[in-house]
Amino acid sequence: MNRKEIGERLRIAREECMYSRQKAANYADVGTTTLQQWETGSREASIETIGKLAREYGVSPQYIIFGDSDSGVSSTPRTDYAIDKPDDDYVYVPAYDVEVSAGAGAVCLGESEASKYLAFRKHWLTARGLNVKSLAAMFTKGDSMTPTIPESAVVVINRDQTKPLDGKVYVIRIEDRHYVKRIQWLIGGGLRLISDNKFYDPLDITKADMEATNIEICGQVIHASYDLPD
Repeated sequence: MNRKEIGERLRIAREECMYSRQKAANYADVGTTTLQQWETGSREASIETIGKLAREYGVSPQYIIFGDSDSGVSSTPRTDYAIDKPDDDYVYVPAYDVEVSAGAGAVCLGESEASKYLAFRKHWLTARGLNVKSLAAMFTKGDSMTPTIPESAVVVINRDQTKPLDGKVYVIRIEDRHYVKRIQWLIGGGLRLISDNKFYDPLDITKADMEATNIEICGQVIHASYDLPD
C-alpha cells in the first residue's frame, strides 16, 4: 500500500464531505498534527482508523486503501448531502430507523426522516436500472430469512416495485410492524409470506385480510449488506 496515495484519498474524502481537519481529528480521537501526517503520507494510519474515517466520510474503506470499490457500501451520517451529487461517483440512499422483522415482528421506530445515508457507486445503480429516488434502506432483526439475509443486515428496497411477484423478497408493513419475507400468491388473491429459514412456518394472508387490514407492500428487496461473523 502507498501511504501517500492513501493519505491523499483520506484528505480528498474529508474535504468532499466538508469536514475540517479539527473535526475529523476529534472524531478519530487524535491531534490535528497526526491527522495531517496521515493525509500527507508521512505517517501511516491503522486499518481500523482508516475504516472508521472512511465510514464517517461516506466512502468505502476499499476506496481509501486501494483507490476503487465497485460494490462497497458504507453508512454515513451526512444528512446534509444531496441524494445525488452530479460531480460525485456515489449516490446516497436514505436509511430509516425502522427495524424490519426477519423473525417475530418489530415495531416501527419511525420513518418520517432518514437517520443516515448509505453510499453506493453510481454505475452499480445504472447497471441495474435503478432510480436512487425510489430506494430506501432499513435494518433487519431476527433470523427467519437466513441464510439469504442474516440478522442485523441492511436491506435496500425498491419502492417502485410494490406489486408482488412469486418468489421475490419484499418488505411488507402489517399495521405498525415491518417484515421481510419471500412472497407467493395464493389461489383467491391472498399472499403467503415465506421465511427462508425453514424453522419458521409460512404466514398466509387472505384477500379478505388484505382488504380489511392495514397492509402495505413497501418495496422489493434488491440488496442486502452485512458483516461476516468474527
